[in-house]
Amino acid sequence: MSPVATFFAGVVLLFVFFAYLGTTGHDKKKLFGTLLTVLMSAFCAWAIWGNGIKPGIDIGGGSSFTVQLQKAKDDNGKERDITSDSIQQAIAILEKRLNDGTKDLIMAPQGKDRITLNMPGISQNELVAVREKIQQVAHLEFRIVRENLRSGTGPVIGAVELPFKENADKKDRPQTIYVSQRADMEGKYVKRAFAYQDPVKGWAISLEFDSTGADLFDKIAEAAVGKQLAVIVDGVVISAPTLQTAHFGGRAEISGQFKEQEARQLATALENPLENPMSIIEESSVSAAFGAETVRQGEYTGIVSTILIAVFMVIYYRLAGVVALFGVIVNILMIFGAMALFNVTLTMPGIAGIALTVGMGVDANVLIYERLREEMKAGKSLGAGLATAFEKAFAAIFDVHVTTFITSMILFYLASGLVKGFAITLTIGIFGTLFGSLIVTRVVFGWFIDNHKLDKVTFASFLPEGTYNMLSYAKPFIIGSFCLMLFSLLGFVVRDNHGIGIDFRGGAKTRFSVTPNEVVKTADVEKALTEAGIKSVYVEENTAATGLHLISVRSEEKDASAVESTLEKAFVGKLTGGSTDTVGAVVGSELAQRSILAYIVAMIAILIYLSMFYEFSFAVGAIIALAHDCVIVVGLSVLLGQELSIIHIGAVLTVAGYSINDTIIVFDRIREMIRAKAEGGDLESIMNEAISVTLSRTLLTSLTALVPMVVLYFFGGPSMKEFSLPILIGIIVGTYSSIYIASPLVLWWANKTGKSLQKQILDTHARKQAEAKPIATT
Repeated sequence: MSPVATFFAGVVLLFVFFAYLGTTGHDKKKLFGTLLTVLMSAFCAWAIWGNGIKPGIDIGGGSSFTVQLQKAKDDNGKERDITSDSIQQAIAILEKRLNDGTKDLIMAPQGKDRITLNMPGISQNELVAVREKIQQVAHLEFRIVRENLRSGTGPVIGAVELPFKENADKKDRPQTIYVSQRADMEGKYVKRAFAYQDPVKGWAISLEFDSTGADLFDKIAEAAVGKQLAVIVDGVVISAPTLQTAHFGGRAEISGQFKEQEARQLATALENPLENPMSIIEESSVSAAFGAETVRQGEYTGIVSTILIAVFMVIYYRLAGVVALFGVIVNILMIFGAMALFNVTLTMPGIAGIALTVGMGVDANVLIYERLREEMKAGKSLGAGLATAFEKAFAAIFDVHVTTFITSMILFYLASGLVKGFAITLTIGIFGTLFGSLIVTRVVFGWFIDNHKLDKVTFASFLPEGTYNMLSYAKPFIIGSFCLMLFSLLGFVVRDNHGIGIDFRGGAKTRFSVTPNEVVKTADVEKALTEAGIKSVYVEENTAATGLHLISVRSEEKDASAVESTLEKAFVGKLTGGSTDTVGAVVGSELAQRSILAYIVAMIAILIYLSMFYEFSFAVGAIIALAHDCVIVVGLSVLLGQELSIIHIGAVLTVAGYSINDTIIVFDRIREMIRAKAEGGDLESIMNEAISVTLSRTLLTSLTALVPMVVLYFFGGPSMKEFSLPILIGIIVGTYSSIYIASPLVLWWANKTGKSLQKQILDTHARKQAEAKPIATT
């Protein structure tokens, strides 16, 4: 796709969008909304057709590298041993260098000094850049220049001669320069580096030091004002500017006739320098982690699930259900269009993010329609009722999407690896859901109503009308549920290490060569190992650069010898040369720590948001219920025989998103009803009424979310079961926790603190109205 055409299309879409927002007339708003829907759909279809959707490494396979760390030398020239910390540092840096947030990488330690690195399919041009990024050390240091560049004198005592890049293409200038024998300052103090274009100097790199580095740099500058300071990268002087001042405030600049790509690559490397040089010792293509059969099963079950949900929406909401499907289709189109436009790879956690956002899209329409049912019952016309329904449902829809957006942004910036795939698809889906449910469906309804094709709508009934005393059952539910939490945690004790998969613990990797002209399918290898009673294995098919076909099996370390003997017997003459090496965890300490940190920060952010726009009691109830749901999901999955793997990260994040959405929608109705009953009333009765009103929506949303997971569980393969089971558990647990855990906790907290929840909400509402009211002038 042409960048110019993409930019132009984006400008047009923004113009139409702002025109839609700025228009108040019904007919014009409908026309602008229609134009925006058509243009957005066409643009996304164009992006998908032009770029396609790139599968992630776990779905479509890609390129595999085995890299070896070399021993680094200290200042005295003595070699330093490679430690586990060295390996983890290299993995963290490669993640930052190679992943811009749109790709997924799978890395794991192998042996004592190697790392296996798998990344999604890349072009030959990209492959060259990847090799350079992997092997680029970028050892940055600063040294005082010991000779004037034009002096031409001989060696200087206590100095070393280094090549000078800036003069490389100037034959009349010195090609080398003398600098201090030892570094005056190492580049390890660089906190941030980025490339930018200077109008005079061209492309340059800006450096930002940490507090220690800022002090050291200023001390050097103070002692050498007026002298040149050489900026050295990997033993080559890149630039030698004159120190014009004694104080730089923690910032410096590198310039040296860079091209744009060169400047950007160098900036990335300087921000993430490798302490140990790294070389690629093997390169090959790698098959999908979940295999073609699993991917096909996922596609088929996804199609079947979508059809079932569509049929249900049409049966339950009739013509309004058809209108809702328009919004969901545009939502899905926007997700895949944005992924194609920004080259985001589609991974299993990414699919989890898409499933969550599609569920949110259906949920938004259910919210609007349940509100419309209430307005029609009150005697309003379809047009008036629809306008009121959109207005009343907006607050809940907005709060749900804001909290989800906060979570996805925190996950994107703090987490790493495949978790970013979940975060980015979820972020795209949030905007797609809002567009589909609040604009597309409203525009379609507008055309039907204005052309007198639709004067009224009828809905099926899910539950008898009335107020249910839901909170009277809270105590046994809370006691039973927290006992279930403890029981779930016992799963890790009962199953010991068997509850933690090799993605988290590491294991062994056994490799076989496939005899030329023979074909060995990964599905057949998995079947042979399963029949031999060997579980928890991942089978990959590799093609080396030489054309040699390989089969790799990742397994428990204790099962490595059994894997080797089983496959050599099962595939006599087809698989040869079995060799085993230890491999570290795919979900290393870096990813695990960052994911946990991201989750904690997201919970704090949600707590703050709910405290600001609801009340603190609501925030407490939501966070405790969310933690309760996630613990039960993980614990029960382990107790039911699963081992935690990468795929469970996406599943738990999906459950967390679903749970908080459901809870906020219940809370929004409780808050609304408390405001409406300003004259007072029993708080528990008000909350029961609010929960009863939203009960139909809660159960409907749960049902539409359960359908695809049930289909995946019963008709999908082993990987699909591994993915769908925790989400099935999470939907069931999350459905009742918003009613029987979160809501009773709100009531309990309000009674415990002695602060009237009703008064708090009314005071907050009155204050916001006063702030929004314009000041009268005379």
